Amino acid sequence: MTYAPAMVLAVVGFLIILRHRQAVLLFMGVELLITAANWMALLAMTTNPSGPHTAIVVVFSIALAAAEATMGLSLVLRFAHRHRTTDVRAFEALNDKEE
Repeated sequence: MTYAPAMVLAVVGFLIILRHRQAVLLFMGVELLITAANWMALLAMTTNPSGPHTAIVVVFSIALAAAEATMGLSLVLRFAHRHRTTDVRAFEALNDKEE
């Protein structure tokens, strides 16, 4: 079993995070990283299958990624509706500025 496709997903996700400043694209990059981690975990656990533990870990990690995507997308949509942009540089307006 090879880890090459998972590594490609991880690199693409990392490059998306580094390059783009749109919140939706940043969450897409994070999702690619989580998918790559799930894939690597699945490959690592199937080399020595130990009963239902492999399936439990994989299902838990997929559920965790789905919850993260749901919460992240809802926050991005709320921010976009309120501030009319999804550029993460606009998040600086949320800082509490002390003068």
